[in-house]
Amino acid sequence: MAPSDMDLLREYARDNSEQAFRTLVDRHLNMVHAVALRQTGQAQVAEDVTQAVFIVLAEKAATIPHNTILSGWLFRATRFAASNVKRAETRREHWEQKAAQMESTPPTPAPSDSEADQIAPLLHAAIEELPERDRVALLLRFFEDKSLEEVGLSLGTSASAAKMRLSRALEKLRLGFRKRGVVVSGAALAGILSAQTALAAPAGLASSVATLAFLKQTSTSTLPIVKGTLLFMAQTKSKSLAIAAVLLLLAGGGVVVQQSLKSTSTPPVAPAEHANRSNPTPATPATNAAAGKILVFRDSPSWNRNPDFEDALLAMGMDHEVKAATEMGRVDLSAYRAIIIPGSQRKTDFYQRYADQAARIESYVTNGGTLVLELNGAENSGIVLPGGVSMVNHGSKENTILLPSHPVLTSFAGKPIRANYASHGYL
Repeated sequence: MAPSDMDLLREYARDNSEQAFRTLVDRHLNMVHAVALRQTGQAQVAEDVTQAVFIVLAEKAATIPHNTILSGWLFRATRFAASNVKRAETRREHWEQKAAQMESTPPTPAPSDSEADQIAPLLHAAIEELPERDRVALLLRFFEDKSLEEVGLSLGTSASAAKMRLSRALEKLRLGFRKRGVVVSGAALAGILSAQTALAAPAGLASSVATLAFLKQTSTSTLPIVKGTLLFMAQTKSKSLAIAAVLLLLAGGGVVVQQSLKSTSTPPVAPAEHANRSNPTPATPATNAAAGKILVFRDSPSWNRNPDFEDALLAMGMDHEVKAATEMGRVDLSAYRAIIIPGSQRKTDFYQRYADQAARIESYVTNGGTLVLELNGAENSGIVLPGGVSMVNHGSKENTILLPSHPVLTSFAGKPIRANYASHGYL
């Protein structure tokens, strides 16, 4: 029998075998390139993403768990890499257009020519939301054109068990599309997936990908993709939203995390002006907060940040939504486990809308919700934060953490955090 993907990966990691790595590239290049091309829509960018994904595979070969099904790993890595590139190229234009449309009547979407046209832009995201074994089964069967016997072998089951899993996975995928407002029959969905079989990648790409990935050699176009994908994967391992907030803080923006006192086992010492509040009323957690999505309110792109909050949440597999500031007064905040207010939202009336809804946001935090605020850009807004906290505009060369025992800094074990000429003010 031919060696399995993981056998080849172990051989490469152990012996630095170029042949083993080249075999892996030959097996999976078409699928990786096809996913990258569908997601980016640009041939050259798709080739760069493909190259970057296999460089990341070479970098991570020794640490990938032995029970990993490589097709699924490569699919997610390609999704991460392509999403990173696409966001970096289109985020600013997208949000500027969205802000301009807020004051005008939203355009009516053009009618779709077919079910395939409706499903195509949603397909990869919907597949990624499936449980891992269901996702892998669909990728092997439809994206890599494997037989039922080959799918079963990869999953460690029989062909009949693989057929049953594929049937259940298709139904889950169909229901996922229905939640997105796209109604499609199981038979039609199977037909659309059958058309996803990866076409052959451009001639010569396999050789260049294998050689450069084996040498871990990047170019000016692939280096940012490799770095971004490795960062995504590192963030995926994080289970704490607070840790994600600190990572973003170190990337170049002041982040404040506010939670109800009940949600923190060791609340920080209160400032002198609040010393009389010694026995706060215990907060009752919001009904749906623990199990809900994460909500990002945003009108404009963050300043000089890649990856952004949404990228980090996507990388960690955390369910989230993005809404404009116009929705602050209408959305049911209790349905979300955390709300994120990004910085640099100055192009619209974002901060005025926040101020108008301050009482609702205060109630959300009091009832157990978590509020993550990035306040660069809000220096002159005069907004008041939960608990009566306000921000004062004040630039400084040196920045000092006054509460090093705050829970958001736990992972740094008291180590100092310094950022010269980076202060926007204080709370």
